[in-house]
Amino acid sequence: MKKTLVPGVTAEARQRVVTENLVSFRKPDAPPVLATPWLLYIMETAAYEALRPHLDDGEASVGTGFEFEHLAPTPVGETVVATARVLSVEGNRVAMEFEARDSRETIARGKHLRTVIHLDRFLARLKKKSDG
Repeated sequence: MKKTLVPGVTAEARQRVVTENLVSFRKPDAPPVLATPWLLYIMETAAYEALRPHLDDGEASVGTGFEFEHLAPTPVGETVVATARVLSVEGNRVAMEFEARDSRETIARGKHLRTVIHLDRFLARLKKKSDG
């Protein structure tokens, strides 16, 4: 990790809500609103993008913990904007907070943990599992 990965680093991710992102896409009896897993994906993307410029060659980051609330529904056609901010860096663990908004209100907020990994070691570990 570069020394530039410090508390206060932020990034943003944007995604327009399409039919495939709705709860009702997979569960026809459910309401036509943004599904929580898609919301988490948008927020995690913001967190990923916050760390990416501060990693050395051969490093990556992976999500290791989430605590968040989905506060409000979002319909198809809206654009969700998620912002992630680094709270602390301890060794290879990064604590973050994130928030997501649509054009009208805050729709989610929470905390997120990411771990910076050495990609070669991580992939070797994954290969052992796959070959097992």
